[in-house]
Amino acid sequence: MPGPRQPVELLKAKGNKHLTRGEEDARRDQEVHVPPPDQAQPPRWLLKKFHREFREIGEILRQAGLYTELDRDVLGQFLVVRDRWLRADKLASCAIRDKDEKLAKEWSAVQSTYFRQCRQCAEVMGLSISSRCRLVVPEVLANAARDEGEEDEFTRMLRARQSRAAGG
Repeated sequence: MPGPRQPVELLKAKGNKHLTRGEEDARRDQEVHVPPPDQAQPPRWLLKKFHREFREIGEILRQAGLYTELDRDVLGQFLVVRDRWLRADKLASCAIRDKDEKLAKEWSAVQSTYFRQCRQCAEVMGLSISSRCRLVVPEVLANAARDEGEEDEFTRMLRARQSRAAGG
């Protein structure tokens, strides 16, 4: 069974598949591109105590190219679930300190559930190194996948040096 369809730039960077210009154009036309917002605005349902942190994390993700308006709810959910996980952690710690095994077990299960939810939101948003590597093409591969007519800074400097050496 084939995997999910990958963007053209990722396919070119990997170098495993050759596409003609027509195939590339057709696939690019089918790709969905959502422009990044000017700033990360928290959703209306998110409590005020999370707004500052939402803007901070949202701005970091926006600058990394990992945030669009469609991601607002997931980032908000991440902050809410992380807060609930922290509260469950405190209650589990209190139960352990009080040597109440039954209560500690219950709060540990709740804590585990919130942690799983938090981790899922974090992975979707690219808040871990492994999820970021799955979401974006690494810069080195993006540079290697450039069209032949487009030169990087090193190549321009090298060509300038060669032309100066040949001319004088």
